[in-house]
Amino acid sequence: MDPSALGPLEWSELGKLLVTLWMVVLFVVLFAANMIVGHNFLPSFVMSGHLPGYWQKARIAFYSFAVICIGIAVFFLIRVIELAGVLRNFWPDYYI
Repeated sequence: MDPSALGPLEWSELGKLLVTLWMVVLFVVLFAANMIVGHNFLPSFVMSGHLPGYWQKARIAFYSFAVICIGIAVFFLIRVIELAGVLRNFWPDYYI
């Protein structure tokens, strides 16, 4: 393998790959946070009396936003897989 400097096109593609990978992380964290609030915190706070009973209806909003976030995360993950082809241009051992 003959090492050579990466050109602007490769750096641009790597930048897109990294930004998209961070978007996956962001939406997975948002998914997890909404699931924790909707599935653990709200029922616990309502049963302990710290929140009124009508807050149970907010669980639907948290679950809905969690489903949307995981869908967006899957979309960006598929995009990461597509963009990962740029690694083959300068790193032939892709699976190391």
